[in-house]
Amino acid sequence: MTAVLTERANVALDTYVVDIAWSADSRALAVAGGEGAVVLVENVVDKPQAKTLGEHAMGAIAVAWQPGANIVASSGQDSAVALWDTAQAAEIKRLRPGMGWTERIAWSPDGKLLAAAAGKVLSLWSSAGELAHKFEPHAATIAALAWDKPGRDLAAGIQGGIAVYRIEPPQFSVRRYTWPAACLTAAFSPNGKFLASGTQDGTVHFWNLVTGKDSQMRGYATKVLMTEWSASSRYLATAAGNDVVLWDFGGKGPEGTHPLELRGHTERITALAFQPNGAHLVSAGRDWRISLWQPGKETMAVDAHLSGGEISAIRWSPDGKQLAVGESKGRLTLYDFVERAAPPKKR
Repeated sequence: MTAVLTERANVALDTYVVDIAWSADSRALAVAGGEGAVVLVENVVDKPQAKTLGEHAMGAIAVAWQPGANIVASSGQDSAVALWDTAQAAEIKRLRPGMGWTERIAWSPDGKLLAAAAGKVLSLWSSAGELAHKFEPHAATIAALAWDKPGRDLAAGIQGGIAVYRIEPPQFSVRRYTWPAACLTAAFSPNGKFLASGTQDGTVHFWNLVTGKDSQMRGYATKVLMTEWSASSRYLATAAGNDVVLWDFGGKGPEGTHPLELRGHTERITALAFQPNGAHLVSAGRDWRISLWQPGKETMAVDAHLSGGEISAIRWSPDGKQLAVGESKGRLTLYDFVERAAPPKKR
Protein backbone atom coordinates (compact mmCIF):
# COMPACT_ATOMS: atom_id res chain seq x y z
CA MET A 1 0.00 0.00 0.00
CA THR A 2 1.11 3.55 -0.72
CA ALA A 3 -0.24 6.58 1.14
CA VAL A 4 -0.87 10.11 -0.10
CA LEU A 5 -2.52 13.30 1.10
CA THR A 6 -5.15 14.64 -1.29
CA GLU A 7 -6.23 18.25 -0.94
CA ARG A 8 -10.00 18.41 -0.54
CA ALA A 9 -11.04 21.87 0.65
CA ASN A 10 -9.81 25.35 1.54
CA VAL A 11 -11.42 27.72 4.03
CA ALA A 12 -10.52 31.42 4.22
CA LEU A 13 -10.57 32.42 7.90
CA ASP A 14 -9.09 35.91 7.66
CA THR A 15 -7.03 35.36 10.81
CA TYR A 16 -3.60 33.98 11.61
CA VAL A 17 -4.14 30.28 12.45
CA VAL A 18 -2.41 29.85 15.82
CA ASP A 19 -3.92 26.56 16.95
CA ILE A 20 -6.36 23.88 15.75
CA ALA A 21 -8.49 21.37 17.70
CA TRP A 22 -10.70 18.62 16.24
CA SER A 23 -13.97 17.30 17.59
CA ALA A 24 -13.95 13.65 18.71
CA ASP A 25 -16.07 12.57 15.72
CA SER A 26 -13.66 14.23 13.24
CA ARG A 27 -16.51 16.24 11.68
CA ALA A 28 -15.67 19.71 13.02
CA LEU A 29 -12.73 21.70 14.26
CA ALA A 30 -12.00 24.88 16.18
CA VAL A 31 -9.34 27.46 15.39
CA ALA A 32 -7.58 30.00 17.58
CA GLY A 33 -6.85 33.13 15.56
CA GLY A 34 -3.91 35.44 16.11
CA GLU A 35 -6.13 38.49 15.74
CA GLY A 36 -8.40 37.19 18.52
CA ALA A 37 -11.16 35.21 16.82
CA VAL A 38 -12.20 31.73 17.95
CA VAL A 39 -13.63 30.05 14.85
CA LEU A 40 -15.76 26.93 14.47
CA VAL A 41 -15.50 25.01 11.18
CA GLU A 42 -18.33 22.52 10.70
CA ASN A 43 -19.23 19.91 8.06
CA VAL A 44 -15.57 19.38 7.28
CA VAL A 45 -16.25 16.03 5.58
CA ASP A 46 -18.84 17.47 3.16
CA LYS A 47 -18.71 21.24 2.68
CA PRO A 48 -16.74 23.11 5.37
CA GLN A 49 -18.45 26.17 6.80
CA ALA A 50 -16.82 28.62 9.22
CA LYS A 51 -18.40 30.85 11.82
CA THR A 52 -16.93 32.92 14.64
CA LEU A 53 -17.81 31.83 18.18
CA GLY A 54 -16.28 34.89 19.84
CA GLU A 55 -12.93 36.46 20.51
CA HIS A 56 -10.10 37.24 22.88
CA ALA A 57 -8.85 40.80 23.02
CA MET A 58 -5.38 41.20 21.46
CA GLY A 59 -5.29 37.61 20.17
CA ALA A 60 -6.17 33.97 20.88
CA ILE A 61 -3.35 31.63 21.90
CA ALA A 62 -4.67 28.08 22.18
CA VAL A 63 -7.80 26.02 21.62
CA ALA A 64 -8.82 22.58 22.97
CA TRP A 65 -11.94 20.51 22.23
CA GLN A 66 -13.41 18.58 25.15
CA PRO A 67 -13.25 14.82 24.41
CA GLY A 68 -16.64 13.37 23.55
CA ALA A 69 -18.53 16.63 24.05
CA ASN A 70 -19.44 19.87 22.30
CA ILE A 71 -17.42 22.24 24.50
CA VAL A 72 -14.37 24.08 23.21
CA ALA A 73 -11.92 25.88 25.49
CA SER A 74 -9.79 28.76 24.23
CA SER A 75 -7.21 31.02 25.81
CA GLY A 76 -5.94 34.45 24.86
CA GLN A 77 -3.71 37.41 25.50
CA ASP A 78 -6.53 38.91 27.58
CA SER A 79 -5.52 36.45 30.37
CA ALA A 80 -8.86 34.64 30.02
CA VAL A 81 -9.96 31.10 29.22
CA ALA A 82 -13.33 30.92 27.49
CA LEU A 83 -15.65 27.91 27.29
CA TRP A 84 -17.85 27.70 24.18
CA ASP A 85 -20.92 25.59 23.45
CA THR A 86 -20.40 24.64 19.81
CA ALA A 87 -23.97 23.34 19.41
CA GLN A 88 -25.40 26.73 20.36
CA ALA A 89 -22.41 28.78 19.12
CA ALA A 90 -22.43 30.59 22.45
CA GLU A 91 -20.04 31.38 25.27
CA ILE A 92 -20.66 29.40 28.44
CA LYS A 93 -18.22 31.01 30.82
CA ARG A 94 -14.99 33.02 30.94
CA LEU A 95 -12.34 32.04 33.47
CA ARG A 96 -9.33 33.87 34.93
CA PRO A 97 -6.66 31.27 35.80
CA GLY A 98 -4.00 33.91 36.46
CA MET A 99 -2.78 37.45 35.87
CA GLY A 100 -0.63 36.53 32.86
CA TRP A 101 -1.49 34.93 29.55
CA THR A 102 -2.85 31.39 29.74
CA GLU A 103 -0.60 29.88 27.09
CA ARG A 104 -1.30 26.18 27.71
CA ILE A 105 -4.64 24.41 28.05
CA ALA A 106 -5.33 20.66 27.90
CA TRP A 107 -8.40 18.53 28.60
CA SER A 108 -7.98 15.28 30.50
CA PRO A 109 -8.66 12.22 28.29
CA ASP A 110 -12.05 11.66 29.95
CA GLY A 111 -12.99 15.32 29.43
CA LYS A 112 -13.76 15.96 33.09
CA LEU A 113 -10.92 18.40 33.83
CA LEU A 114 -9.29 21.24 31.94
CA ALA A 115 -5.68 22.01 32.88
CA ALA A 116 -4.60 25.61 32.41
CA ALA A 117 -1.12 27.08 32.75
CA ALA A 118 -0.97 30.84 33.28
CA GLY A 119 2.62 31.91 33.78
CA LYS A 120 3.87 30.01 36.84
CA VAL A 121 0.39 28.91 37.96
CA LEU A 122 -1.22 25.56 37.10
CA SER A 123 -4.91 25.03 37.78
CA LEU A 124 -7.67 22.50 37.07
CA TRP A 125 -11.23 23.41 36.04
CA SER A 126 -14.43 21.45 35.55
CA SER A 127 -16.26 21.43 32.22
CA ALA A 128 -18.76 23.81 33.80
CA GLY A 129 -15.98 26.32 34.47
CA GLU A 130 -15.63 25.76 38.22
CA LEU A 131 -12.18 25.78 39.81
CA ALA A 132 -11.33 22.22 40.88
CA HIS A 133 -7.78 22.78 42.18
CA LYS A 134 -4.96 25.31 42.04
CA PHE A 135 -1.40 24.11 42.60
CA GLU A 136 1.38 25.98 44.34
CA PRO A 137 3.07 28.34 41.85
CA HIS A 138 6.25 27.16 40.20
CA ALA A 139 9.46 29.15 40.37
CA ALA A 140 9.41 29.61 36.58
CA THR A 141 6.91 29.85 33.74
CA ILE A 142 5.24 26.61 32.65
CA ALA A 143 6.34 25.91 29.08
CA ALA A 144 4.38 22.70 28.37
CA LEU A 145 1.43 20.60 29.56
CA ALA A 146 0.63 16.96 28.81
CA TRP A 147 -1.71 14.30 30.16
CA ASP A 148 -0.80 10.63 30.07
CA LYS A 149 -3.15 8.31 28.19
CA PRO A 150 -5.14 7.09 31.25
CA GLY A 151 -5.50 10.66 32.54
CA ARG A 152 -3.97 9.92 35.94
CA ASP A 153 -0.82 12.01 35.49
CA LEU A 154 -0.38 15.60 34.32
CA ALA A 155 3.10 16.80 33.33
CA ALA A 156 4.25 20.42 33.45
CA GLY A 157 7.51 21.37 31.73
CA ILE A 158 9.44 24.09 33.57
CA GLN A 159 12.94 25.40 34.14
CA GLY A 160 14.88 22.59 35.80
CA GLY A 161 12.78 19.63 34.72
CA ILE A 162 9.23 18.33 34.65
CA ALA A 163 6.72 18.15 37.49
CA VAL A 164 4.27 15.24 37.19
CA TYR A 165 1.07 15.53 39.22
CA ARG A 166 -0.93 12.45 40.15
CA ILE A 167 -4.56 13.52 39.74
CA GLU A 168 -6.52 11.63 42.41
CA PRO A 169 -8.95 14.15 43.95
CA PRO A 170 -8.96 15.25 46.69
CA GLN A 171 -5.24 14.33 46.84
CA PHE A 172 -2.75 15.70 44.30
CA SER A 173 0.73 14.30 44.81
CA VAL A 174 3.73 15.38 42.72
CA ARG A 175 6.99 13.81 41.64
CA ARG A 176 9.77 15.68 39.91
CA TYR A 177 12.10 14.71 37.08
CA THR A 178 15.05 17.09 37.07
CA TRP A 179 17.23 18.46 34.29
CA PRO A 180 19.37 21.63 34.52
CA ALA A 181 17.85 23.33 31.47
CA ALA A 182 14.32 24.48 30.75
CA CYS A 183 12.04 21.67 29.54
CA LEU A 184 10.10 23.14 26.61
CA THR A 185 7.94 20.12 25.76
CA ALA A 186 6.38 17.22 27.66
CA ALA A 187 5.25 14.01 25.98
CA PHE A 188 4.17 10.72 27.56
CA SER A 189 4.61 7.66 25.36
CA PRO A 190 1.20 6.05 24.71
CA ASN A 191 2.31 2.84 26.43
CA GLY A 192 3.08 4.80 29.61
CA LYS A 193 6.75 3.75 29.78
CA PHE A 194 8.52 7.01 28.93
CA LEU A 195 8.28 10.76 29.44
CA ALA A 196 10.19 12.82 26.87
CA SER A 197 11.08 16.50 26.75
CA GLY A 198 12.79 18.82 24.31
CA THR A 199 15.03 21.26 26.18
CA GLN A 200 16.45 24.74 25.94
CA ASP A 201 20.04 23.42 25.85
CA GLY A 202 19.56 21.49 22.60
CA THR A 203 18.97 18.01 23.95
CA VAL A 204 16.10 15.55 24.11
CA HIS A 205 15.73 14.17 27.59
CA PHE A 206 13.61 11.19 28.54
CA TRP A 207 12.81 9.32 31.71
CA ASN A 208 11.91 5.65 31.96
CA LEU A 209 8.80 5.78 34.14
CA VAL A 210 9.11 2.07 34.96
CA THR A 211 12.76 1.98 36.11
CA GLY A 212 13.26 5.66 36.95
CA LYS A 213 16.32 5.89 34.68
CA ASP A 214 16.95 9.20 32.91
CA SER A 215 18.76 9.61 29.59
CA GLN A 216 19.48 12.29 27.04
CA MET A 217 20.14 12.60 23.31
CA ARG A 218 22.50 15.38 22.27
CA GLY A 219 23.63 16.94 19.03
CA TYR A 220 20.83 19.36 18.23
CA ALA A 221 21.95 22.76 16.92
CA THR A 222 19.38 24.71 18.90
CA LYS A 223 16.55 24.30 21.41
CA VAL A 224 14.14 21.41 20.75
CA LEU A 225 10.51 22.52 20.51
CA MET A 226 8.96 19.34 19.07
CA THR A 227 8.70 15.84 20.58
CA GLU A 228 6.00 13.60 19.10
CA TRP A 229 5.38 9.89 19.85
CA SER A 230 4.05 7.40 17.34
CA ALA A 231 0.83 5.61 18.30
CA SER A 232 2.82 2.40 18.81
CA SER A 233 5.28 4.15 21.18
CA ARG A 234 8.15 2.85 19.08
CA TYR A 235 9.27 6.14 17.55
CA LEU A 236 9.89 9.57 19.04
CA ALA A 237 10.02 12.26 16.34
CA THR A 238 11.94 15.45 17.12
CA ALA A 239 13.14 18.48 15.18
CA ALA A 240 15.30 21.53 15.79
CA GLY A 241 16.47 22.23 12.24
CA ASN A 242 15.70 21.16 8.67
CA ASP A 243 15.57 17.40 9.39
CA VAL A 244 13.23 15.14 11.33
CA VAL A 245 15.31 13.25 13.90
CA LEU A 246 13.66 9.94 14.74
CA TRP A 247 14.62 7.85 17.80
CA ASP A 248 13.72 4.15 17.84
CA PHE A 249 12.47 2.88 21.22
CA GLY A 250 12.05 -0.69 19.98
CA GLY A 251 14.20 -3.46 21.41
CA LYS A 252 16.73 -2.08 23.91
CA GLY A 253 15.81 1.50 23.07
CA PRO A 254 17.73 4.40 21.53
CA GLU A 255 20.69 4.66 23.90
CA GLY A 256 23.96 4.06 22.15
CA THR A 257 22.34 4.14 18.71
CA HIS A 258 22.20 6.70 15.91
CA PRO A 259 18.86 8.26 15.09
CA LEU A 260 17.14 8.00 11.75
CA GLU A 261 17.19 11.36 9.96
CA LEU A 262 14.37 12.15 7.55
CA ARG A 263 15.55 14.76 5.06
CA GLY A 264 13.46 16.74 2.61
CA HIS A 265 12.86 20.20 4.04
CA THR A 266 15.07 23.07 2.89
CA GLU A 267 14.27 25.30 5.85
CA ARG A 268 13.57 24.80 9.55
CA ILE A 269 10.76 22.43 10.50
CA THR A 270 8.01 24.15 12.49
CA ALA A 271 5.49 21.37 13.14
CA LEU A 272 5.34 17.58 13.58
CA ALA A 273 2.32 15.33 14.00
CA PHE A 274 2.04 11.54 14.15
CA GLN A 275 -1.11 9.94 12.78
CA PRO A 276 -3.46 8.76 15.56
CA ASN A 277 -3.62 4.96 15.56
CA GLY A 278 -1.55 4.91 12.38
CA ALA A 279 2.03 4.67 11.18
CA HIS A 280 2.49 7.95 9.33
CA LEU A 281 4.11 11.22 10.34
CA VAL A 282 3.58 14.70 8.90
CA SER A 283 6.10 17.53 9.08
CA ALA A 284 5.77 21.15 8.01
CA GLY A 285 8.46 23.78 7.63
CA ARG A 286 9.33 27.35 6.80
CA ASP A 287 9.82 26.19 3.22
CA TRP A 288 6.00 25.94 3.03
CA ARG A 289 6.41 22.19 2.49
CA ILE A 290 4.15 19.53 3.99
CA SER A 291 5.81 16.09 4.00
CA LEU A 292 4.24 12.71 4.71
CA TRP A 293 6.59 10.04 6.09
CA GLN A 294 6.32 6.35 6.95
CA PRO A 295 8.97 5.83 9.65
CA GLY A 296 10.63 2.44 9.65
CA LYS A 297 9.58 1.80 6.05
CA GLU A 298 10.91 4.71 4.00
CA THR A 299 13.62 7.33 4.61
CA MET A 300 12.22 9.59 1.89
CA ALA A 301 8.88 11.36 2.09
CA VAL A 302 6.11 9.23 0.59
CA ASP A 303 4.18 12.38 -0.39
CA ALA A 304 4.70 16.15 -0.26
CA HIS A 305 2.77 19.34 -0.96
CA LEU A 306 3.55 23.04 -1.08
CA SER A 307 1.17 25.26 0.87
CA GLY A 308 0.13 28.74 -0.18
CA GLY A 309 1.93 30.45 2.67
CA GLU A 310 3.77 30.04 5.96
CA ILE A 311 2.39 27.02 7.82
CA SER A 312 1.48 27.86 11.41
CA ALA A 313 -0.36 24.71 12.64
CA ILE A 314 -1.05 21.12 11.57
CA ARG A 315 -3.43 18.63 13.23
CA TRP A 316 -4.62 15.13 12.36
CA SER A 317 -8.28 14.34 12.91
CA PRO A 318 -8.86 11.78 15.69
CA ASP A 319 -9.75 9.08 13.13
CA GLY A 320 -6.44 9.70 11.32
CA LYS A 321 -8.20 10.16 7.98
CA GLN A 322 -7.91 13.95 7.63
CA LEU A 323 -5.23 16.55 8.12
CA ALA A 324 -5.87 20.23 8.83
CA VAL A 325 -3.15 22.69 7.84
CA GLY A 326 -3.35 26.29 9.00
CA GLU A 327 -1.40 29.21 7.56
CA SER A 328 -0.32 32.57 8.91
CA LYS A 329 -2.30 34.25 6.12
CA GLY A 330 -5.53 32.73 7.44
CA ARG A 331 -6.08 29.86 5.04
CA LEU A 332 -7.13 26.47 6.39
CA THR A 333 -6.55 23.51 4.06
CA LEU A 334 -8.08 20.08 4.59
CA TYR A 335 -6.39 16.97 3.22
CA ASP A 336 -7.69 13.41 3.04
CA PHE A 337 -5.31 10.59 3.94
CA VAL A 338 -5.66 7.97 1.22
CA GLU A 339 -4.02 4.55 0.95
CA ARG A 340 -3.77 2.94 -2.44
CA ALA A 341 -2.53 -0.40 -3.69
CA ALA A 342 1.06 -0.14 -4.85
CA PRO A 343 1.55 -0.49 -8.60
CA PRO A 344 2.94 -3.86 -9.71
CA LYS A 345 6.68 -4.04 -10.15
CA LYS A 346 7.96 -4.08 -13.70
CA ARG A 347 9.64 -7.28 -14.77
